[in-house]
Amino acid sequence: MDALDIEAITTLREIMDDEFDDLIDIYIRDADERVLAIRALYESHDAATLRMTTHSFKGASSNVCALGLAKIAQSIENAAHSGQLDGLDASIELLETTYQEVRHDLLALHS
Repeated sequence: MDALDIEAITTLREIMDDEFDDLIDIYIRDADERVLAIRALYESHDAATLRMTTHSFKGASSNVCALGLAKIAQSIENAAHSGQLDGLDASIELLETTYQEVRHDLLALHS
């Protein structure tokens, strides 16, 4: 569970109670699509849409206490904002790998 802030996700789970599983389901469904879109936008050199997509993904990841993933998304967002997409392949791969860890950890918390 290294991909999640355990203290924060535990608090979130307590606060959300029965709605926690719905939050996780919605996040994963949305994030699965966004991660694929981030890769496609990077490969098509669409910096503007990549910036917006990573910005949304960053916020959603923060909401489920995946702060490391949110930081990776922030770095990609910053690069896209400046139009500097060259050399982002390693960051995109790290985002994809880290998301899979977050996804796994969230599903393990799912009732």
